[in-house]
Amino acid sequence: MDKEFSQFLELFDSSPNIAILHIDNGFEDMADFLKQFIDENQGELSFKNIEDIDIKRLRLKDRNFEYAVLSNCLNSFEPKEQERFINGVYHSLENSAFIIVLEDRSKSDPFSMCELLDRCNFRAVNSIDIFEKYNLVMAKKLHMWGAGQ
Repeated sequence: MDKEFSQFLELFDSSPNIAILHIDNGFEDMADFLKQFIDENQGELSFKNIEDIDIKRLRLKDRNFEYAVLSNCLNSFEPKEQERFINGVYHSLENSAFIIVLEDRSKSDPFSMCELLDRCNFRAVNSIDIFEKYNLVMAKKLHMWGAGQ
């Protein structure tokens, strides 16, 4: 797992004061790994457990994060609610920020994950094979593309 996490780290810019939103539903060690990365970069990590999120009242601070890492979250919602969830995360990201979605391989399809992010106005959507047990899809929020917010 250390090799997988070191490859995962390469997806991030190591810059001081990096701000990451992490919403989790049981990805082993991810919260600890991101906390260590944030500490090394003197950044900010905002952690939320998916069980504490009410999709109808999802409020995240606008344009506050450079990365959003969603681990095992999508299957917590009905398909119609998944778009609402991703759109809420979209608005929390700075312009030119990234979203990284990880889902259990046995319960997800990377093509469907890519389509969801594309429908929610993320661009440069790619499936990246890093984790043995998880599908990983990464995309970028581009200002004035799609939703333009």
